[in-house]
Amino acid sequence: MKPCLILRRGYKGRGKMENKDREIRIGENRLHLGEDNIIHVANVGEVDEKMAIAIKEAVLKLMNIVEGKVHTLTDLNRAGKTLPAARKVFQELANHEKQGKNAFFGMHPVARVLASFFMGTTKKKDIRFFKTKEEALAWLKENK
Repeated sequence: MKPCLILRRGYKGRGKMENKDREIRIGENRLHLGEDNIIHVANVGEVDEKMAIAIKEAVLKLMNIVEGKVHTLTDLNRAGKTLPAARKVFQELANHEKQGKNAFFGMHPVARVLASFFMGTTKKKDIRFFKTKEEALAWLKENK
């Protein structure tokens, strides 16, 4: 699958960004910056290096909307295999200066493997895996 980046624009200058400014779709993957200033990512299917680069660029665009560090919530329920080159790209993103906490959630067995691999390869300590979205969000919002 070829990555397709769609950045929805339309800022009206009224002091608040509209939702379409805060959402990016890449293939079937959806990324959006919530009102809580947490980046919500829904990964769907296999991720190769090109897709990972497109996702990284999208996350960085969303991060730049917010001042300071930004937390990320990733839904892995529909995620597929992440190829080795893609994992390297995600490691770079996890270590980015604007990256705050990373919370992953999902019951799919592939999701658990992806999250455990990712947590073991990064230097950051503020990465956790949860069974539910609610648990993950509660952790992200602690001490915010």
